[in-house]
Amino acid sequence: MKKLLPLYINRLSPCYSRDHLGNHGCYARNDIPRFLHLTALGRFDEAFYVLKETNPFSSGCGRFCDHPCETACNRTKYDQPVDIKALERFVSDAGYEKGLKPKMTGEAKDKKIAIVGSGPAGLSSAYFLARCGYRVEVFEKHEVAGGLLTEGIPAYRYPRDVFEKELAFIKETGVVIHTCANINKESFKDLAGNYDAVIVATGAHKPGELGIEGEQLDGVENGIAFLKKVNLGQFEKLGIKKGEKIGVIGGGYTAMDVVRCAVRLGAEPTMVYRRTSAEMTAHQGEVEETKREGVKFKFLRSPLKIEKTEDALRLTVQKMKLGPVDESGRSKPVAVYGETETYHFDRIVLAIGDKPDLFFVGEKFTVDFPRMICRDLPEDVQSKIFITGDAAMGATDNTGMVVRVVGLAQDTVKSVREYLGETVETDKNRKTAFYNTLNTKYFEKSGRLIEETVPLEKRNGNFDEIVKTVDADLAQLMAGRCFNCGICIQCDWCWHYSDGSLIKLDREWTPEKDAFYYEFLTEKVSDATFKSVEACPRAALSISSAGSATESLREEQYITKSELEGGNRYDN
Repeated sequence: MKKLLPLYINRLSPCYSRDHLGNHGCYARNDIPRFLHLTALGRFDEAFYVLKETNPFSSGCGRFCDHPCETACNRTKYDQPVDIKALERFVSDAGYEKGLKPKMTGEAKDKKIAIVGSGPAGLSSAYFLARCGYRVEVFEKHEVAGGLLTEGIPAYRYPRDVFEKELAFIKETGVVIHTCANINKESFKDLAGNYDAVIVATGAHKPGELGIEGEQLDGVENGIAFLKKVNLGQFEKLGIKKGEKIGVIGGGYTAMDVVRCAVRLGAEPTMVYRRTSAEMTAHQGEVEETKREGVKFKFLRSPLKIEKTEDALRLTVQKMKLGPVDESGRSKPVAVYGETETYHFDRIVLAIGDKPDLFFVGEKFTVDFPRMICRDLPEDVQSKIFITGDAAMGATDNTGMVVRVVGLAQDTVKSVREYLGETVETDKNRKTAFYNTLNTKYFEKSGRLIEETVPLEKRNGNFDEIVKTVDADLAQLMAGRCFNCGICIQCDWCWHYSDGSLIKLDREWTPEKDAFYYEFLTEKVSDATFKSVEACPRAALSISSAGSATESLREEQYITKSELEGGNRYDN
């Protein structure tokens, strides 16, 4: 029988992996427990760099993200989730304010990579590759870079000066962006011939269709096109009149942004959605905030047809009710036979999900993420093509979720690097520190912060940011609420229980994943040492069999009395 040994084996936390129900935490895999511990220590620069390992848009995601990390946060089951989004924003803003520069992770390489599209997926891919030393050029068909970030997300949720800081940070890595570079079939073929790899990251911007009578009428327009005019300041072209009644069909991110922009421009928007608020992809907090701003909602209503009347657009809808859960995991709306309603609007905006438009890769292609097989290209360059972001996933409920495409960009970049001959290290398989593995008796109950916001009466007629960034003192205090699930933060509880079998090392805490701060004194390991494992509040200690895959950790973490008396091997 193999001997059992206690070891410091750090685990994943549900907030950036998955919770016990399988719900996704942070799609960008931000190392949340470590960045929050650094924040609690007041080491904001280091916290900034932890975030920048996985997300070039951390300041943006600290503002507009739906923060699935907070839903998966273990603290949700104890009292209230940690304010991860607000703290991500504070740390990122502080880093930009201080002028911190990106850290390169690899030597300069002679390989060059073309990326088509400068939205969040394209720019994230460019950032990750450039940090590794690759020469990266991004080709953007519009006059300004950013795609969804600048054309789709309103400034009140993502101020343009914040985006410009994030873009400048990306460019500091050496990324070159060509704007007004419209890629067609011929130029795509040239990219494939002249670059070592090509990533397609054009997003999903082709308007979706309802397939109902009247959706092509004057006065009916696409949600993304609406937002683009708003975000580029083309208000005259938009032509919204005060008190104009706008019907917005849809319940996703685009629909939410359209109604909130419309209300700021003096219109009276109504959202028409075929399910209920509980099934909306937008965060419930934003739904409630939208109601407070004056937006009306018509839930369980599905459009049937649009007709032009003398002075308005008449929308006929089918009343719906919720049925069984469908493939999306939400209750499926089903028609209530014979029950319809009609509404009259001055304008109708369709925000029903857009699709990728990949015409430039040729007629014959297939997507096997993160690979893209383009049969119209010469055979010798077909293996160079990759795809990422919404362009790869098509129209889904999560289309337009920036943090998701940042994670997809990480996956695509890994494949590109391996294709170009690199051996990419991946983290070892780690268990997850679910709530039932924690010792919550060590923690005190406390509440979330209350963010300062702009009063409702001051939001109309402008696109000023609504939520204020917290200050440093509050950030440190609220970051201290994190359980730091799965990682050792030198709390010493194991040491107190160990009856002398653990030696406390004189080391400053670092965010390294396998860092440890105590050594096991081999001759003193006893029942008390195993109590140390049970005592760990954060499930950062485990019991492992001698000779298992964790043997290298045992060799590092165990020391004999004679080794100790001869001088600590780590003193050097």
